[in-house]
Amino acid sequence: MNEQVNSLFSIPQYQMTERIFRVEIAGNRHYRRESGRLYKSLTTFLSAVMPQNRFLQTWREKMAADLGSAEKAAEYVQATADYGTLLHIAVADYSRFGGVEWQAFDTFVFDYLQNMKLEPGALAAAQKEVTKDFASILQFFHDYNVRVLAVEIPCFSDHGIATLVDLVVEMDSKNYDKTPAEKRERHRAIINLKSGKKGFFEEHIFQLAMERAMFNETYHEDITEAYNLAPSDWKDKPTYKLKNQTDEIDAQSIEQQLYHLIELGKIRGVLSSPKKPVHVFTGKTEYGANPTDNLKTYQYNDFVNLKLFNNE
Repeated sequence: MNEQVNSLFSIPQYQMTERIFRVEIAGNRHYRRESGRLYKSLTTFLSAVMPQNRFLQTWREKMAADLGSAEKAAEYVQATADYGTLLHIAVADYSRFGGVEWQAFDTFVFDYLQNMKLEPGALAAAQKEVTKDFASILQFFHDYNVRVLAVEIPCFSDHGIATLVDLVVEMDSKNYDKTPAEKRERHRAIINLKSGKKGFFEEHIFQLAMERAMFNETYHEDITEAYNLAPSDWKDKPTYKLKNQTDEIDAQSIEQQLYHLIELGKIRGVLSSPKKPVHVFTGKTEYGANPTDNLKTYQYNDFVNLKLFNNE
C-alpha cells in the first residue's frame, strides 16, 4: 500500500503544508515526508521493541485456528483496520458538515463495506455494527460537549517515528449533568479510538503516551490529557468506554520508559533504514530468456522512493 495521507479533518492551526506518504513494504509501515525523510510507524516500532502481549498472542492463535490459517487471521486484522478507518472517516465528515444524515450514512457505509468484499451476511452484520459504534462515539461527543480539532492528523518524532493521531479534541473534563456551560472545566486532549470491545491494555497506554508526545512535538503544543475511547456493545441506547490515561501515563513514567524503548530500537536497528538490498523484477522476460536480466537491486530508501513515484 502506497498512498498520500492527510488529516481527515483539522482546524487551520493543525494543517500541514507538505505532503505525507504512507508506504508498506514486507509488512512494515513507514511514513515519508515530502522533504524526503523516512519514518517508522509507531505501531511497527512498538511491536518490535515491546514484550509480546500474551492476551493478543492467544487471540491471534485462536483467530488463526478459527479461520483456518494465519493468512486468514491476517486478513481479518486488516479488515479490522479498514473498519477503524471507516469510523474515522465518519467522525471527520460529522465534524466537517456539522452533523449526520442517517440515510445517507447507511448508503456510505454499505458502499464502503462492499469494497471490503464481505460475504452478504457478514456485510449486513458489519453495517449494523458500524452504525452502533458510530452512535457510541456521537454519544460521547454529546456527553462531554466535544469540539473536534483534528481527525487522523500526522505527527512525527525526531527519533524517526510517525503516526496518525485518531482524535484531537476540546472537551468537558467530566460528564456534567446540570452544571451551566460557563462553569464547566474544559481541556484539550489526545484520544486514541479502539474499535474492539475487550477493554484497554498496556500497549494502548504506551501508544497513547507516544502519540501525545509526538503531537506536542509536531505542533508545538502542551496537551497533557490523553484518553482511550471504545464503543460498547449496547442494546437499548448508545454507550461507550472512556478511560483517561493521563494519571496512568504519569504514575508509570511511561514517557521515560518510551525513551528507553527508543534507545533499544536504535540498538536493534529498528529506527534505521534496513541495510539489506531489495531485489525487484521489472519488464518482461521472454520464454527461455535469463530472468536475471530483469532483476534490479535497490537500496531501501531508493526502493521506497520508486514505489512512491510509481504510485504518483
